[in-house]
Amino acid sequence: MTQTLDRSRSLLPPLPPERLLAIVRGLGRDAATWRALAHHDPAERWHLKLSSNPRFDIWLIGWHAHQGVDLHDHGGSAGAFTVVEGQLLETAGDADGTGALHETHLSVGSARSFGPGHVHWVVNPTAEVATSVHVYSPPLETMDFYESTPDLAFTKLRTEPADGARTGLGEIRAGHPKSPAS
Repeated sequence: MTQTLDRSRSLLPPLPPERLLAIVRGLGRDAATWRALAHHDPAERWHLKLSSNPRFDIWLIGWHAHQGVDLHDHGGSAGAFTVVEGQLLETAGDADGTGALHETHLSVGSARSFGPGHVHWVVNPTAEVATSVHVYSPPLETMDFYESTPDLAFTKLRTEPADGARTGLGEIRAGHPKSPAS
């Protein structure tokens, strides 16, 4: 049996967060690229990989009212995202636990970039839908989920694939302690 080793992730350097921010802002302004594809499912947060190449990939995420995703990283990828519809609330920190967690309210046109050590949870804090465009470099393969302690230490709980079957354990819905609707 012959196996092929995919070296694309290790051979090409990741794009810096500033470049990712420029990409995601451009896509966010181009509603013709994403608007017809956006979907909002009341049962679960929806996502679609719009594009992928060896340097980065682009995702569209639909957030129904009060949905979110629990504390996670991006498996070693740097990233950026922009809100193109509605509002999001990000609570973020560094994976090494240095520094306090901080909240950022993001409305339409707001964008954030981050390096590979970034952990956050993101929720739609409103009763309206939200949509966001995300870009990751190198392309997103996994997400590690964490539990935080009062002293800001993070304990890794599990790793899930970015695309494909997920456990759903990291999803925040109305009734979840981190949901604004709770």
